Amino acid sequence: MQRQLFNILSSMFLSALLAVSCNDDDYKNITKNGEPTANAEGITTAVMGSQLSFSVNCSDNSGIELSTLKAELLFSGEVVDQTIQRTAENGNYQVSLNVPFLRYIPDGEAIVRLSLTNVTTKVGVNDIKVNVERPHFDNLQFVSADGNKVAMSEVSPHLYSGKFTTSETAFKGHFETADGEWIFGTDGTEITLGGSGNLAFQCENPGEIVVTFNTCTYSYSPNDEIAIAPLLFSEDDNIITRQMVKGRQYFISGNVANDWFVDGDFFENDGDGVYTFLAENGTYTLTAYSNYKYLQIYPGTHDAPSTLQKDGTGAIWVIGGTGINKPSLTASNNQDWWTNIEYVQSLAQIEPKVYRITLTVGEQLSATSVNFKFFGQAGWGIEFKGLGGEYNLSCESETFGIGDGNNGHDNGNIFLKDGATLTEGDTYTFTIDLTEGVDKGKLIVKKGAAAKNIDLVDKEAVVSTLKKGTTYAFGGDATNDMIVDHDFFKDNGDGTYTFLCINGDYAIKAYTSYNYIQVYPVDKEGKAATLQKDGTGAIWIIGSDCINKPLLTSSNNQGWNTDIQSTQCLAPISDKIYRITLTVGEQLSATGVNFKFFGQSGWGIEFNGLGGDYHLDINDNDDFRINAAESDNGNIFLNDGATLNEGDTFTFTIDLTEGVANGKLTIEKQ
Repeated sequence: MQRQLFNILSSMFLSALLAVSCNDDDYKNITKNGEPTANAEGITTAVMGSQLSFSVNCSDNSGIELSTLKAELLFSGEVVDQTIQRTAENGNYQVSLNVPFLRYIPDGEAIVRLSLTNVTTKVGVNDIKVNVERPHFDNLQFVSADGNKVAMSEVSPHLYSGKFTTSETAFKGHFETADGEWIFGTDGTEITLGGSGNLAFQCENPGEIVVTFNTCTYSYSPNDEIAIAPLLFSEDDNIITRQMVKGRQYFISGNVANDWFVDGDFFENDGDGVYTFLAENGTYTLTAYSNYKYLQIYPGTHDAPSTLQKDGTGAIWVIGGTGINKPSLTASNNQDWWTNIEYVQSLAQIEPKVYRITLTVGEQLSATSVNFKFFGQAGWGIEFKGLGGEYNLSCESETFGIGDGNNGHDNGNIFLKDGATLTEGDTYTFTIDLTEGVDKGKLIVKKGAAAKNIDLVDKEAVVSTLKKGTTYAFGGDATNDMIVDHDFFKDNGDGTYTFLCINGDYAIKAYTSYNYIQVYPVDKEGKAATLQKDGTGAIWIIGSDCINKPLLTSSNNQGWNTDIQSTQCLAPISDKIYRITLTVGEQLSATGVNFKFFGQSGWGIEFNGLGGDYHLDINDNDDFRINAAESDNGNIFLNDGATLNEGDTFTFTIDLTEGVANGKLTIEKQ
């Protein structure tokens, strides 16, 4: 229909041109004649976000037929809307122009430009000045994410304010008029008119707070700068795009629970919902997938994920087979070489032009099916090759190789080398270094998660904030052959150790004389922690020479000595739960067992087996008993007739979750 109309109008215009042409046979050489004139009255004011409708009188005093009328609306000389219509004859024509509602544009003067053309192509132009005003709302509301509505009043031109009550430091909502005609929210990237997404707010002091919104600048509050920035997710509002700052702490709340997989390449878990951001500063998108309990993060926006630039900045992505996936190989987003943002893996840019991804065998990486590739975007396009590419990687790993198209593997694909085996539970970090150029990239693969180094000084307590699940390496006076307290740290076999206890401040001491690294919790002053009445703090063992770490034969085995290096600290493996592991013949004697649990590294609070404010009940076991008599009340002895065999390992766990007077001691043979 549009094509037919175009043909009809073209024929009419051509006929008119031929009729007035100086040369009837050559309508290309038309003499422009006439006085086309367009006049409009009563269009002195326009309101942003509405239509400007008016009547235009079109005529040509020379009697030449008219052709078209073009009406334009100009802000500062720029056309913001226009319309063109056929004007076959003199008369009045109705025109409507949309007056855009634009951010930052104040009240001001615009131009309505009327351009009337006759059939000789002569144009008459009439510019009409129009005052453009921003609207003022008497029914604007703040609407919280849970549907609460708060009326707002205009406290100064275009600035609206209302009082909202919240118990949270982070909350979400948007702004809209009561009739729903005007809505201000996010489109996933920024605040827009008509945006349906909720905006993120944060306040340092919850309670009755003031919410504001400026309909000219789109600024809103509160957005208090608080020490731990909140990130609030919900089922309906599960995507956040924001500027993230390296080293800053964030509180992740809402439907993201403690058992979710929060990408550890971007975040370090500080406990209690608090995470430290590890990647470089920039814009990132966080998506909470409740169907497989995964908090994904990647650079860029939801609609425009970051891509790799030729200087090595930007982003690197992994696409691969079902042998690689976050949060797990068994999650429903493991789709085998799919390129949707939900299925690809983003590396974290931990330093400028240096990227890292960490994978645990059996969880995010298959032990046998290894086949993936690094790309410059979350899909097909830029890809890293092992040979002959503009984007190249070299790798010296003994375990993983890069295909070059000639070694039996696709060019650039990562594979498991012949004879190499992966063990479930082992963790590998894949780091790409592009500091020498994208054509000289280096892929560095290390077994074990990236470790934080702690330098130790012989016999000096180095106080550090340790975090559960984080990997550490010890330098300074520490040596590779030192025994590291295995109740506090898991030995990864590569010179790194993963912390096993609750987050907190701990003292770490190296003893070079007997090759031992001791660990124990400390208080705010850096002193050895003591047991508190609520069950938090620390529990210690003092005993005869039947018990000692690192070994019974070590020189710190002093028998009931209360010096810090001679007492044994239980590991706080969970809130108010403590554990110590002892192997017969190494840390525990097969005979002469006699030790006791205390609330400090010395005399003072002690656990009793008979009465007492600090009491322990012991589980049924064949080997140990807790003395429940006036003499040696609370001491741990062997059961009558019990025999311990060298090499047997026992875990002693104290649970104080029901109070210090109702403690439970569980002893299990491994």
